[in-house]
Amino acid sequence: MWFKVVSNKGKIRDSNEDNYYIKSSINFLMVADGMGGHAAGEVASQIAVETCKKFDFDLTNPLATLKKLTQAINQKIINESNQVAAYQGMGTTFVAALLVNDCLYYVNLGDSRIYVFKNQKGELTKLSRDHSLVENLLREGKITEKEAFNHPRKNIVTQALGLEKKLDIDSGSYKLAADDYLLLCTDGLTDMIPRGKIENYFNEYSDPELLSKNLLAGALTAGGADNITFIVAGQNEN
Repeated sequence: MWFKVVSNKGKIRDSNEDNYYIKSSINFLMVADGMGGHAAGEVASQIAVETCKKFDFDLTNPLATLKKLTQAINQKIINESNQVAAYQGMGTTFVAALLVNDCLYYVNLGDSRIYVFKNQKGELTKLSRDHSLVENLLREGKITEKEAFNHPRKNIVTQALGLEKKLDIDSGSYKLAADDYLLLCTDGLTDMIPRGKIENYFNEYSDPELLSKNLLAGALTAGGADNITFIVAGQNEN
């Protein structure tokens, strides 16, 4: 499996509180978008990375192991928050995926996302479900996708790791075709570029390097209002 990674602090933020991790030996990948004052967001997303690095993955039950990992990260962030006053209230989004025998397994907490681009159809589909105020309105049919993209409160998440012990983990699986692409990203990308335009980038640039450069350029040109982190991945060698 191949991977292309971009992580950029954007045009507005002073630091980058996003983090990512790839374990290529088991086709595992994750991104996390930290939140909290005094750089605590960066601490929370880094805890997610460090926990992933040390975690003992059970590939015989991918979804269960991803959920166990998510719970472990959540507890470690809570523990750290309780020990350091400056870290109280810190949290992070978390989206992670495992590819096992052409089947993609994923978990998600917050508003970072995982998409699959179907090369044969030229279609980009969001697999994950956001834990956000706007996603709830969208699912209830109260707003359109365009209204969701432009909503003034689209940055409000309803769940993230480190905020409470009880988690409503979004999870699922998806059978990948050999030429499908994956996109894992923080909202620094999707808040700047609507889904249809991201889909256009995938259709226009088959080379992962060019695709990644243009996705970043598009997000920065649109304002770069947040940290921008994403992983583009696929099974075929490029």
